[in-house]
Amino acid sequence: MTSPFKLNAALGRTYNTDLDDVLQTKRALSRLGHYETPSYGIDEYPDEPLFQGIERFQELYGLQRDGIMKPDGQTATKLGEVLNAEERKDTRPVPAAFGLTAEVGPGRANTPHDVNATSQALAWAGFPHLQAGAVGGDGLVDATKRFQQSKNLKVDGWLRPYGETEKALNRVLQPKVEALRVSAASPTPAGDPGPLLQAHSRRKGGIRVPIPKGVYEIAMFFGLPVLAAMDWLRSMSEAQKEQISIQISGQHSGTDERLEAFCDYLHYEVDVPMCNSLKKSRGKEAVARCMKTANDRYAACLHGVPPERLPPLDTWNN
Repeated sequence: MTSPFKLNAALGRTYNTDLDDVLQTKRALSRLGHYETPSYGIDEYPDEPLFQGIERFQELYGLQRDGIMKPDGQTATKLGEVLNAEERKDTRPVPAAFGLTAEVGPGRANTPHDVNATSQALAWAGFPHLQAGAVGGDGLVDATKRFQQSKNLKVDGWLRPYGETEKALNRVLQPKVEALRVSAASPTPAGDPGPLLQAHSRRKGGIRVPIPKGVYEIAMFFGLPVLAAMDWLRSMSEAQKEQISIQISGQHSGTDERLEAFCDYLHYEVDVPMCNSLKKSRGKEAVARCMKTANDRYAACLHGVPPERLPPLDTWNN
């Protein structure tokens, strides 16, 4: 349940303000980046930066921009909601770097989404290969085996969801995800590309490219692995990116919108392509059976079933 932002009296330029109200409001706005702390620091006396901070907050959330907060008023209520959302965000665990939806390796499901994620995860962990996105040959399988050998795992060249190789990759990549978290919480200096991801080039081998801004925020907001959030961000149009940014900033951060966006991603970007990939190897009937379970998963997701408890896809691989 959301805790309201309590005021003892109205707060505004022409009001007799309560000093405790002034102090807690300054601290709250400062935490959210709306109060410019004077050189003498935060105190309990009203000043112009306080009222300008209230106005900026009101403008951001579509409220009347008058620099006034009243007990149980719209501005105080919204401030309480945003502060509670920030507290929940602070307690959430750092997202994983990498997560599979099906097996990857020789004779496995090898959906494009999972193959690409595995390729990126291995490269980021320091095991790049020239045939990005390829399972056979001297590409992904050999890179997987080299990683498994380095971690004293069974060297078989394939991975499964929640398997030992996936877990080991996430352990190796966790410091890099933590670096993303720190980068997201602080401005990037001019000329600094920010955190880098090992990528692939047929001519140059492993190269390092900047991770797009906003990846960590999307991963946290939607509960996605970092690499899945990165692929999703790259697939968005500029209009979609703007809409997601608005959601994350809190202007439209309702649970329903957030859930629908995640379920849409899981269904249309992961499950449906996985089902369609079965056509060549298993035929139309396999695709139809898979799509039925994909639709069941989509409906369950929209009803709030956690990703790890969604019904499995029928890929005829068992």
